[in-house]
Amino acid sequence: MHRILSAGLVMGLLSSTALSADLAHNPKSEPVAPSVFTWSGVYGGLFAGFGVLDSATQFLCAGPDGRAGAAGCPVLPSRRGTDDGFIAGGEVGGNWEVGSGFVVGAAADYQFTRLWDYGEREGRFTNSGSRALIFRVAHAGQRLDQLAILRGKVGFALGPTLIYGTGGLAFGNVRIDSNLTAFNRSVFDAREGEVRTGYAVGAGLEHAFTDHLSAKVEGLYYDLGSRSVLAAPIGRVLLGYRAGARIATDGFLTRVGLNYRFGAGLPSDGPAAPSPWAIAGGLRYFYSSGGPRYTLGDPFKPGQVNSRLTYAGADAHSGESFARVAHAPTGLFAKGFLGAGGVTAGRLADEDFPPLESRYSKTLSPIKDGDIGYGVIDFGYDVLRRDGFSLGGFVGYLYDAELLNGHGCQQVARSGICAGQYAVPDQVKVLGETLRWNALRVGLIGEARFDRVRLSLEGAYLPAVSLEGVDRHWLRPDINPLPQQGRGDGYFAEGIVSYDVTPRVSVGVGGRYWRMQTDSGSVKFPTYPRSPTKFETDRYGAFAQISYRLADFGLGEANAPATLVRKD
Repeated sequence: MHRILSAGLVMGLLSSTALSADLAHNPKSEPVAPSVFTWSGVYGGLFAGFGVLDSATQFLCAGPDGRAGAAGCPVLPSRRGTDDGFIAGGEVGGNWEVGSGFVVGAAADYQFTRLWDYGEREGRFTNSGSRALIFRVAHAGQRLDQLAILRGKVGFALGPTLIYGTGGLAFGNVRIDSNLTAFNRSVFDAREGEVRTGYAVGAGLEHAFTDHLSAKVEGLYYDLGSRSVLAAPIGRVLLGYRAGARIATDGFLTRVGLNYRFGAGLPSDGPAAPSPWAIAGGLRYFYSSGGPRYTLGDPFKPGQVNSRLTYAGADAHSGESFARVAHAPTGLFAKGFLGAGGVTAGRLADEDFPPLESRYSKTLSPIKDGDIGYGVIDFGYDVLRRDGFSLGGFVGYLYDAELLNGHGCQQVARSGICAGQYAVPDQVKVLGETLRWNALRVGLIGEARFDRVRLSLEGAYLPAVSLEGVDRHWLRPDINPLPQQGRGDGYFAEGIVSYDVTPRVSVGVGGRYWRMQTDSGSVKFPTYPRSPTKFETDRYGAFAQISYRLADFGLGEANAPATLVRKD
């Protein structure tokens, strides 16, 4: 189970002055020496950005004597591929400013990376003796799900701006897949997943707005090395041979983030100083259910439905971080949340329809593992603002990644597919789905306050949704993996009720629902044109949260005059 953690606490000072009625006593205040900014201290923060996965693939084959490229081995050209997508995560670390602007430090970060690259070659392949072979399809590719980095930092500070270089160890969860197919039957099927160790190097720039809050932008190159996967033949073709692939894993990360330094300790829980900025952040636990479904059409017969896969009731437990920043004078605001968690239960239904099949067929498989990762960021404007009430509009971005696996097989309609001697136990993974949704958000949000109680409601239309995915038939290597894509729309709704426990700390509960679907989707089967497909997904659930109202980060008017109070 993966978690995206957050950190966000700051100090706030409240001062007041008073003069006596006759001004007889007017003691002179002592001048306060300005604080000296330093980068030293422990910090934590969140980031989001853009990740790239590069793949360099070399197909391998060894004969019965272990010699690479032995007579009879298929000869396949190497390939290079790439994938990119949204990433997000958290970071903790510490800096030490040793003098003359020189800064050293260390950091540990984790990011959710749902990146993959799978390649396919179709046709008759030659062997090492230049003879044509019966192999028709070759698959090879990899997937990177998470990446953690432990690194050192060396930089130079120019006042509140730090320029630094960084590098260290990288750890990634990588899965490699390779197979060769002849006459729609898999001959070689090699797969392996493991945590890989490599390195990451890069540079960044960080600017401090105050003693506590800073923003950064950085770029990193990571390299997790290369690995080979080889497998013996399935059946009696090329007995004694082993075939597979060697794939290198590297890429780039571009990240933008906010950090909070704890050098002066935790702030008190008193009222925040008056400020044009309203800043809050916190943590949530989100329990949800839902899942994807896709309906597969026929590539040659428009309107004909061949099959449907439904991942229903995929229960997930997630951790979230969230934040909102609003500027009262202008009504502008920014808000968002990041979350990730594990899927613990659910049910997969696999249906096949006539006339592709002679009779309707349906099997059920329990969903025993998987994960979800998601995030939202919005920018908006409060059109209507009254005492205790606001109404605004926003535009933003939604990211949703899903990975679900079905295990075993129970026949509930028709017989023979996985009944009797063909029964598949629940310990065997049979089907899987990996999806990545990206969506534009346009919506409204309204808030109302009643003393210590605050009610927030928002709704958004998702006019532009894009989908990329991979279907995994684990018992059918000849069609594993199947690339998926689509475009469509969706909608999102959320409601929150919170209560101010103190002037800064509040607790609350809420509910959330989102749905996305494609109007123009497709799945690519080997040697066939793309099959028209409708993809759908939804997720609904409830959450509990705790939030903290942060004091002014020094973004307001620091030199505002003190208020004079006259006593008669």
